[in-house]
Amino acid sequence: MKWKVALSDLNFDHRERKIVNQVIRDRWLTMGEMVKKLEKNFANFLKVKHTFAVSSGTAALHLALRASNIKIEDEVLVPSLSFVASSNAIIYVGAKPVFLDITSLSDLNLSCDDLEKKITRKTKAIMVVHYGGYLANMERIKKIAKKHDLSVIEDAAHAIGAKFESKMAGGIGDIGCFSFFSNKNMATGEGGMIVTNQNKLAEKIRLLRSHGMTSMTLDRHEGHAYSYDVTELGYNYRMSEINAALGIEQLKKLKSSNRKRKTLIKTYVEDLKEPKGFSIPFLNYPRDSAFHLFPILLDKDVDREKFMKFLKREKIQTSIHYPPIHRFSYYRKNVGASRDELPLTEYVGRHEVTLPLHPLLKKEDILFVCDRIRKILPRVRR
Repeated sequence: MKWKVALSDLNFDHRERKIVNQVIRDRWLTMGEMVKKLEKNFANFLKVKHTFAVSSGTAALHLALRASNIKIEDEVLVPSLSFVASSNAIIYVGAKPVFLDITSLSDLNLSCDDLEKKITRKTKAIMVVHYGGYLANMERIKKIAKKHDLSVIEDAAHAIGAKFESKMAGGIGDIGCFSFFSNKNMATGEGGMIVTNQNKLAEKIRLLRSHGMTSMTLDRHEGHAYSYDVTELGYNYRMSEINAALGIEQLKKLKSSNRKRKTLIKTYVEDLKEPKGFSIPFLNYPRDSAFHLFPILLDKDVDREKFMKFLKREKIQTSIHYPPIHRFSYYRKNVGASRDELPLTEYVGRHEVTLPLHPLLKKEDILFVCDRIRKILPRVRR
């Protein structure tokens, strides 16, 4: 279907085409000068010491857990209201995800109260997910982590560009992980980044990213090395030069794109003061955001399926962020978490709808969506 108002879109133009053509002309496609440049630019942007471009955000999460020495029988606290990659990566290393509820229906980030209740002697790390781009309560999370000697891994896939005091999302905890999937604020198709300020973690990540090898193919190609040793059981999580090239141009656009997202959300909020039938999370939120998503929560008496189908007929694309991880068949069978444990997450899982948001949208697009929402709400109440 050709959407009139798409949920997300690529903010690409001649600059992305030009730099990709340069990669093709240079005839080097993996882990070369473009990757190095992207890593350097990203480090400068985030003001962190170490950055490693990888093949996906999931790869970044996996490497973060490996580098943090999370292993079999360990527990990692993670919100259930997230994309499944967050908890999948925990299972990859043989550890157990322990699911956290959200703070409230106006703050969809993890509950610090629930976090403190669920720490056990097996708990080794907290995986923080900055939902929708809105920063979680990192000040309190870091205090809890310090008290219990826990690693803090930031899943900052939504939050690139959001700030906490003098630091930025991803650079606040011990390790930060980013995704550059096609619907993200900074998109390269596939790809991601893992960052840290700790030298020992950085050295472990560097080895794990590429089969545990002590030198890279580019080093040997350029005559800087002739052979290599393998000192870790690593992975092929390398980023291609084409993805890195796209990332270089996308990073240049990030600040302006995030500002545009913020402006569009302001238009939504102002135009959706009426009617009733839903609430808007994160209104007057006290912490910064990268404005990745615009979620709404439908009232109990609004039929979500009918609501979304109506908008689809109007060629307005919507989505759900997220079906709670603990409700998926695999997790019900292998991990387990009762509905009573995560009541707010359960509610959001049943009532949340994500409306279109990306920097190519215009004010009139947002007003069109708001107008159609006003028309449909009276028809979809149970």
